[in-house]
Amino acid sequence: MSAIQLLFVLLISPAVFASRLPHPVLLQGKANKIASFNTSCDSQTFNITVATTRPFKGVAFARDFAHECLVLGTGINELFLSLPAAGCGVRLKTSVDEGGLARMTYGVALVLQQDRYLRQISDQDQMVHCEVKDEAFLVKSRPMIDAVKGEIKRSKANHRVGRLMDEGWSKDLSQSQLEEELREAMSASRAWMEITPENNAQRPEDTVEVGETVLLTVKSTLPSGIGWRIVDCTAHDGLGDSSQKLLDDRGCPVDEALLPVPKFGPLRPIASMRHQEAVARFAAFKFPDRDRLHLRCRLQICRGACAKVDCDSSNETERDNRIGRANSGKSGEVLDRLEVYNSVEVIAPDIDDVRSFRQKPDPSAEFDAYPFPKIPGDRTFCMSIDKMAIAFCILGVVFLLAVLVAVCSLLNSRRSNSGLQYYTRSLFSNSSSAGSAFGSKLLSQDSPMFGQSSTPTSNRMQYGRIL
Repeated sequence: MSAIQLLFVLLISPAVFASRLPHPVLLQGKANKIASFNTSCDSQTFNITVATTRPFKGVAFARDFAHECLVLGTGINELFLSLPAAGCGVRLKTSVDEGGLARMTYGVALVLQQDRYLRQISDQDQMVHCEVKDEAFLVKSRPMIDAVKGEIKRSKANHRVGRLMDEGWSKDLSQSQLEEELREAMSASRAWMEITPENNAQRPEDTVEVGETVLLTVKSTLPSGIGWRIVDCTAHDGLGDSSQKLLDDRGCPVDEALLPVPKFGPLRPIASMRHQEAVARFAAFKFPDRDRLHLRCRLQICRGACAKVDCDSSNETERDNRIGRANSGKSGEVLDRLEVYNSVEVIAPDIDDVRSFRQKPDPSAEFDAYPFPKIPGDRTFCMSIDKMAIAFCILGVVFLLAVLVAVCSLLNSRRSNSGLQYYTRSLFSNSSSAGSAFGSKLLSQDSPMFGQSSTPTSNRMQYGRIL
């Protein structure tokens, strides 16, 4: 290989190699994906098993809870994440299937992050659902069961005061049959909370905006002769780090603007059961650092109807407790307290700075006023890898052409001057050779600086005078 060919290879090869490099995004390789889900849930927990297409070393977490509700990948194709049903963005939703039966499901937005510390375009965000079994929201209250049993016994012993018999319990059944009916009724006892927007707006499912009217609905199906009311409601961020009291221990609102007193609807008898709902309308709000709003309330279970509370009077908690103790065994006695909870995603597009930055800027928008002096234009330019490779190739070809032109010019110059003779000795040399003597004579005799020469003509230069 000649020197010119070697130079050509050294110049062209890097450019060709750079032109064949793939786009940087393609160098990431094939992203890991969710292959399947396996879920299980009860009244307290929501368990998720995630199968991935490749060994996973990133992190999976519930949306908005990247540092608290997460599981780290261990390099295998499976992840297991257990979430509390009352936090971490878990939402309870009620729906009706084609057969008219109510179905209750948990839902959570799960994020599969490929890297443990960085969010990338290849990360996945997917909703995961789990159908809750019927017994998950079963009201398990021993005091309530004992109270209903006591009322049944008294009703059988004295038909004149048989209050439960008048409320739907069978009168012609034996004691053992009534207890069996009671067990069936207790197995159907339910209590839960729903949070829904009052109007169906054009937005993602289960999402409301700040200020939008939201319905907080507590529903219950309890045995006849049992009453309840809502007390001790709290809004929190899903972890308990930030919370706001909404209703106190008596069921009175802390701030009417946040949550008013829930209003009860009519009782709907279902055999020996009674279904009732309480609704409170409020303007949606959120915590600054979370999009998920969690609500948790307690149901105060009473024998018969719960005693009425005057929220306009202050410091009546102790008096209400005295009344409850005095009503032991009577209507209005407080038997137990149950907890219900749910969550909803609340967005604030008008006041949330983070979401406003996600909007694409208008390229036609200009500065109305600029307080600084005129700034010189940007003299930099950007070039893709392909264009840069082409530019290097063009520059290399130009350089090689310039080298070839220079070499050809040099060779032509040597060939055209090959017939010329050149003196190899200086005329002014002090050597004793003939040429030196001739030069000395020329300087001494024929130089115009010495005037007319006195030597004979025969001693002058034989080849004529140099003009």
